[in-house]
Amino acid sequence: MRSFAAWTTTAAVALLGVANAQTPSNDTAANVDLQTAVTAYAAYHNDVSELRATTPRDANGLEQALDRVARHNRDQLTRGWIAYGAQAAAQSPAFVQGVRDAAAYYGRDAVIWAVSVDPSYARGLRGGPEATRILLDSANADSARITAVADRYQEFAYSVQRQRWGNQVAPGQPARLQRVRSLGREGAPAGVVPADYAPRLTVAPLSMTPISDPNAYGGRRFWDSLRGGEQVVEVASTPAGRQFRVNVTRGEALDRMAAVAALQALDATETNQSAVTRLINDPRSRDCFEMAQLQLYQCMSAARFRYENAFCLGQHGLRDIGTCIGAVAQPDAGAAMMTPIPTATGRNERG
Repeated sequence: MRSFAAWTTTAAVALLGVANAQTPSNDTAANVDLQTAVTAYAAYHNDVSELRATTPRDANGLEQALDRVARHNRDQLTRGWIAYGAQAAAQSPAFVQGVRDAAAYYGRDAVIWAVSVDPSYARGLRGGPEATRILLDSANADSARITAVADRYQEFAYSVQRQRWGNQVAPGQPARLQRVRSLGREGAPAGVVPADYAPRLTVAPLSMTPISDPNAYGGRRFWDSLRGGEQVVEVASTPAGRQFRVNVTRGEALDRMAAVAALQALDATETNQSAVTRLINDPRSRDCFEMAQLQLYQCMSAARFRYENAFCLGQHGLRDIGTCIGAVAQPDAGAAMMTPIPTATGRNERG
């Protein structure tokens, strides 16, 4: 399957350029409130939890799993992840105080204007390093739990080759691919997120303590805590001497999260909804999620057997999404390469 994966990657790169040329800018998108955005991100993590809890036993089970990873829209994922990070950063006492101190000194309207036109301004305020730490911890943990489930499905893809139903030709692959594409355009339907999650997805600044409580909103184990039961990944500590910093090529996502968090700290999100919508539509993150989506489609277009569809699910429906999220962090100098981060106590080095 290694050569199969390489071929689909090359084809998807070419398709991304076509898709970008045909897709209008997110700057023209209708206003989206933070709660709606966060719910879309919660829907993805809920499906990750469902995929962890079950293993396909037959062709129908595999179809259901494919639908779960395919039904998440790239724009919804982007907005949801940025909004989730923003609300997590707004739980930093040092950052919120720094924002409010700046507003008292320069004027509230001046700070609102500054973070709206230059998102990088927010993380440069006093308390910015603490907010950045929360964001890196959160991204590392989210990436790790998604990647852990991706590992399961890719191992499943290899094991199912030895089962009769898995190593058979997948009938109706063109129709299956069309269904998956349609799900990706429409996004996750309303009601995917269990109703009892709603109270834990609605948070005000400084109402949670993700630094000290990993089960709190923005904490390392938040998504697992919603479901209860076994954790996907233990991320309680970083190996001695191992620290993480912002990946400058993806730091804009963190800047946007902090900028929206600053607006929350000033109780300015409702009166500046257009700025919030613009900030949560991060182009680099959207491009990354879109590439994952295109790779899933291209992988499935090249698949012939059912086990290959399982491989596509794990590699592109899960692992690539986890990599997009984890890519905001990178190891300090000395690490050989950036990978999805399995630990979550990195420190920011802002320079």
